[in-house]
Amino acid sequence: MKAKRIVSILLTGSMLLSLLPVSALAAAPVFDAPAQTTAKKAAPLVQEADVSRSTEEEAATRSSRDLDAENNTAESITIDLDAKGNPTSQGDVAHWYYNATALFLNSGTFTLQPSSEPGAASALQPGLFIKRSAEFKGGTAGNWTTNRGTISGGTFQGEASNQGTISDGTFQGAMSNDGTISGGTFQGEASNRGTISGGTFQGEASNRGTISGGTFEKKVLLMNGDASITISDGLFDGVVVNKGRYGSLSITGGLFTKDVDVYTISTGNLSITGGYFVAKPIMPQGSNTGFATVRDQNGRTFQVPVNEDFSENGYGTLYVPHGTSEQANPITVKTDTVLTDCLADGESIMDSVQQNADGSYTIEVSQPKSIVLVTAEPTPPTLDDSEIDSAFSSGAAALGIVLGTAGLGYATYIYGSSLYLHYALPDGFIPSTRQELANVLWTTAGKPDPVSTALYTDIPADAIEQQKAARWCAEQGLLSDHGATFGPDTKVTNARIIRAWNSLKKVPVTITK
Repeated sequence: MKAKRIVSILLTGSMLLSLLPVSALAAAPVFDAPAQTTAKKAAPLVQEADVSRSTEEEAATRSSRDLDAENNTAESITIDLDAKGNPTSQGDVAHWYYNATALFLNSGTFTLQPSSEPGAASALQPGLFIKRSAEFKGGTAGNWTTNRGTISGGTFQGEASNQGTISDGTFQGAMSNDGTISGGTFQGEASNRGTISGGTFQGEASNRGTISGGTFEKKVLLMNGDASITISDGLFDGVVVNKGRYGSLSITGGLFTKDVDVYTISTGNLSITGGYFVAKPIMPQGSNTGFATVRDQNGRTFQVPVNEDFSENGYGTLYVPHGTSEQANPITVKTDTVLTDCLADGESIMDSVQQNADGSYTIEVSQPKSIVLVTAEPTPPTLDDSEIDSAFSSGAAALGIVLGTAGLGYATYIYGSSLYLHYALPDGFIPSTRQELANVLWTTAGKPDPVSTALYTDIPADAIEQQKAARWCAEQGLLSDHGATFGPDTKVTNARIIRAWNSLKKVPVTITK
């Protein structure tokens, strides 16, 4: 057998000290601010030298599993731990090695295997250092962890520092992130200077970097003293508070279920152009960012997008940046019933609403103070008697007297119900579709000819009266269309019928009944 030459580690007293983490030299690292961990606390300096070892020595220290010595690679390596939680061998320096202070992973995908001896430690006792070409996917690290490679699983009981990529794992101690986190559960405090695109953060978090996803269950501190902070997605179930003054903050998305306080940021450094807020954000003085309320006309809840899905909970009212006439803010809502209309400050903008394949609706918001969603199967609206058509108010009141004991409250109820429509509309016929409603409005107006002769593609070409009725109602603003289509079979609610009927009375035509 030929003797082989491998790389080993020469440790002098001073070099051994250089491998010790801060927590091994003194007390455990402390926070220099709430939810902030000491950066790069576990980044030992590794000094290497070439030495010759005999074949026997090499065989004694090489891992017995999954090593490809010929190609100097290891796709999957299991490292056995002894009863004290230390690796059972010195390792293979091309892929991993171990000394009294830390386990170093150089190249390959690693899993820790604890000893099966009774009473054995279940976690790795020395620190864990993961280098750029290595991936850690399973096992428990009981001390500090520094990651410059990839973590895709495992449990980490001590403090952790990430300059690489974390896609999964459970982190029980504090986390300092200067890399990328796309998944995992973080139970301690977290400090972010890199990018967070996923994961569940159960402790308080401070952010100096980018958040594009993830769930934050407690307070998030925006530490933008000199940083540029971006939030484009994520679920924030705790308050969000700015603690900086001179840095910039951009919020373009996300769902914020508690207060958002950005009062101390100068208006020139603050941009909120997206997102969904349960409470209206606390803005700095002089801010020209306006917010519109979004609610369902019938008090139903609706869902909004978050973390590449829709919110688990529904919301009755949310605030959204209202956009501008030059730059609309597109919002997306998902209702449990069909959206039949959408009102911006009382005016229908349904023609600008896009229905998506997943059943949600995207709405262009351009400077209204309120957005009202009109969904199918509405409850009767509560309206003032002054809004009731005077031509039919006496009939409604008379009916209330006949039925007894309802009084004015019942008359108001009639306004939003089928009973009112029965008295208000010609022959008491209540339309159920947009085409039927268009036919009623057009016939009541005396069947005037529309200006355009273009035909809707979703109405039969030989149905001339239906084509005229739909086109005329769209031209008068009584009903919306969608360019070449009208949506004749779409269901209409009582509230939508009443609004169209009252709008008809403002059109300069003779109403016949």
